[in-house]
Amino acid sequence: FKIIPMLSPDGVINGNYRCSLVGADLNRRWKNPSKVLHPTIFHSKRLMKNLSRERKVQLYCDLHGHSRKKDVFMYGCNMINAPEVTREFPYIMSKLCDYFSFDSCRFVMQKSKESTARIAMFKELHIPNIFTMEASFCGASSGKLAGVHFAP
Repeated sequence: FKIIPMLSPDGVINGNYRCSLVGADLNRRWKNPSKVLHPTIFHSKRLMKNLSRERKVQLYCDLHGHSRKKDVFMYGCNMINAPEVTREFPYIMSKLCDYFSFDSCRFVMQKSKESTARIAMFKELHIPNIFTMEASFCGASSGKLAGVHFAP
């Protein structure tokens, strides 16, 4: 498997968590990234395309922090003819982790999100288990970590 630790190191070191130094929201550049303006997205996407030619990609998970909702949850895509396929992994997560909220998960492909990794890669590579996992900055609402922030 492949782990890419951070796609916006230039922005993060300067206090941003979504934007690069060129002011681009890298979460919205996956549909058609520029090699010059969005190099981390461009090369990550190329890596995934090359990998998918060699073998079937079983899971793709983009990790994010969420500033408003509590708990850990996922945004996934929807397969109209087999919606349960895109919901299995988040459901299993909810049974294994008491601060993972399946009820907060959403499986909608909004037009405004088409350039996100989740939707762009779902459409291009046909990966049913493709998610954006959100971990709240605000902590958990239930379980043994209720009321505790996830960050120190």
